[in-house]
Amino acid sequence: MAATHVDEIKAEAAKAHKDATLRERLFDDMQAANKETAVRSAWVLTHLPASDNCHIERHREPLSRLAVTTENISLRRLTLALLERLDWRTAGDDAPEHYMVLLDFCLLHMMLADEPYGVRALCMKLAYQISLPYAELLNELRQSLLLLQPSELGPGVRHTRNKILNSL
Repeated sequence: MAATHVDEIKAEAAKAHKDATLRERLFDDMQAANKETAVRSAWVLTHLPASDNCHIERHREPLSRLAVTTENISLRRLTLALLERLDWRTAGDDAPEHYMVLLDFCLLHMMLADEPYGVRALCMKLAYQISLPYAELLNELRQSLLLLQPSELGPGVRHTRNKILNSL
């Protein structure tokens, strides 16, 4: 299969922005057994404009499940990027179970040295967003971030860590 270029991805995202059927097919294709198809579909969805976040919102739970269960690193990163676009503060005291499952996943994976930097940074951001309504979870996040040695982090992860710590 020929390499997909970002221009092709952007063109398909522009079509999906206007075509609800195509958009839904892309979300369905993210669950495909063919990981190449799943990754390509996720990549297209990450190029939707912010005005389409409402469409991503409707898929929050299956995207959360996919992020924590996939073994494909590219699909994990792209799925986390889609989830990071959403507002997580709306849960309050009635947080659905998938919020807490995703939070646990993010708290673990942001600490794993063998996890790619992009995944670690997205996990930090999501853990922060999910924890915002809960002082005790913010404290746990702070303690976890303090355990990470800045010298052992890449520049992007270090920046994300410091930015979150400064906001806590």
